Amino acid sequence: MKLRENKKSLIADINLSPILDLSLMLVIFLAVTTEFISGGEIKVQVPKGGAAVESTAGIVKVVMDKWGKIYFKGKVYTDPVKLASVLPKDKKIFIKADKDTPYRYVFTLLDVLRKSGIKKVALVGQRVE
Repeated sequence: MKLRENKKSLIADINLSPILDLSLMLVIFLAVTTEFISGGEIKVQVPKGGAAVESTAGIVKVVMDKWGKIYFKGKVYTDPVKLASVLPKDKKIFIKADKDTPYRYVFTLLDVLRKSGIKKVALVGQRVE
């Protein structure tokens, strides 16, 4: 006696569309994430001149664009006083200002850093040999 006469065949195909959709979403997520991580460096053209630096250990780099905006650790500062409050007092501060930055912006930043107790400040330039 047969209870089941017609057996259904098993589906042996694997549906790849959900896997491909997930893979595509992961690639897009990684591309966007790495853009934010590696995009922290602001491109500025520094003036030529200056001596070589012995070591880069223990220094803090601050970047200033030609409009006077200050970039430090991925954040934008327009007020040098706020920047001075987050900078470490015991490390060397290197200011990498664009060559087209007005002198008053750089001077104001230097003045605020000196008044806040930061004594080790230097300007970064493009090395000429």
